Amino acid sequence: MKKELLNKLFDSYNDYRTASIRSDFITHQELKDKVTLLKQGKLFTVEQIGGSLERREIFSIKIGIGKTKILAWSQMHGDEPTATAALLDIFNFLSANDSFNSLRNSILQNLEIHFIPMINPDGAARYQRENAFNIDLNRDALRFQSDESQLLWKYAEKFNPEFGFNLHDQNSYYTAGRSGKSAAVSLLAPPVDFDKTVDETRLRSMQVISVINKMLSEYIPGHVARYNDDFEPRAFGDNLTKNKISSILIESGFIKNDINKETIRKLNFVALVSAFNTIAEESYKSEKAEDYFSIPENESLLFDLLLKNLSLHSNGKNFTIDIGINREKCFDETTQIFYYKGTIKEAGDLSIYNGIEEHDLRGFSVECAKIYDKEFYDLSALREFDFSSLLSKGYGYITIGNETETNSFFNFPINAIPKYRKFSPAIAVDEYANLLLIKNGKIESVIINGFYQDSAETKIAILNGLVIS
Repeated sequence: MKKELLNKLFDSYNDYRTASIRSDFITHQELKDKVTLLKQGKLFTVEQIGGSLERREIFSIKIGIGKTKILAWSQMHGDEPTATAALLDIFNFLSANDSFNSLRNSILQNLEIHFIPMINPDGAARYQRENAFNIDLNRDALRFQSDESQLLWKYAEKFNPEFGFNLHDQNSYYTAGRSGKSAAVSLLAPPVDFDKTVDETRLRSMQVISVINKMLSEYIPGHVARYNDDFEPRAFGDNLTKNKISSILIESGFIKNDINKETIRKLNFVALVSAFNTIAEESYKSEKAEDYFSIPENESLLFDLLLKNLSLHSNGKNFTIDIGINREKCFDETTQIFYYKGTIKEAGDLSIYNGIEEHDLRGFSVECAKIYDKEFYDLSALREFDFSSLLSKGYGYITIGNETETNSFFNFPINAIPKYRKFSPAIAVDEYANLLLIKNGKIESVIINGFYQDSAETKIAILNGLVIS
């Protein structure tokens, strides 16, 4: 795709974005509603191809009349919705009538594309990786224990595409090599064996990925990575490659200031349109395997919050340590609200790591936040409380006396401990990230549930407290 056209497509994305759909959570009903709208037109052929373990419908959506066949599926892992949102945007693009008609017609005349969005709707409903029986669908390509795995494999066997696009999300802690830059998108041409043989089928995957990488690098230079290519005999991509289907894994990662992954969704959209275009025109054939291998590999070298050069006093000695903190994204099914659980993931010399948020705290010491000595009956008693005073005195925990309190999270800047729970704060790996940052004997900043708060600020930014389970 020529750069001018690519830039125009990138700039026009909002014309096709499905505004009613979130990038970070999509319900099965929302998907069904969009599929119903596609059925009403003549461009797409929509078919219910089966159901999940809990009998949620799974659909295929077909478009194009070309000789080259493509199968693209999303959300094998229920908590990875970014590509599902991007596919809905692509449906809008493919059905539009505008200045991109030449590009659109090339794709539709040369390709026959089958989409299966949200292949794991039960996992999507729970916002969990696995399906309703806790099976990882992308590790079920040998035994086929789940209905969804069988469905996808049988569909691929019957359709026999030349290319398969396996669309996922990955966590925010990967970097593109050792650059310190987050892996916004990671790409993989799955191998056919443990020797990572490059046969004709895998080479085609590499060539298409090379085109995608060059396109993405125009907008996010240094933020594209190559996913680990160790052979995984249970995975769909590896097995499809063995069956002569050129498989392309696209992992939606993370880029700063994109907490809801709207930017990553846009990059997915442009990556897929570019991939379809290069396959339709067969321009990918000029790419070399070396171009693929030049993409830096994924490295797990990021933390959500990195605190550097702290002084820790322990057992009569002073140590210089760095503390790496990650915030696990959790989902409450009842309210369909996300919340976070901040924990210490690493401590010690973390000089090879970077932080999405990073603070050099040379001259500061670190201590555990304290447990407030007054007991509260329940969380409602906190509504009128002065938290700025509490934080400035080093308290990061309160005790809740009501044993029927069932909340997992709440919008207060403190963590709560049920009265029956035995708990001792500690600075250690996998412990809760509630810390005091002290300079010249004064608490300058606090970490509450993995979030940094300057104690000098009158406005408290941390409103996602956790109930310690």
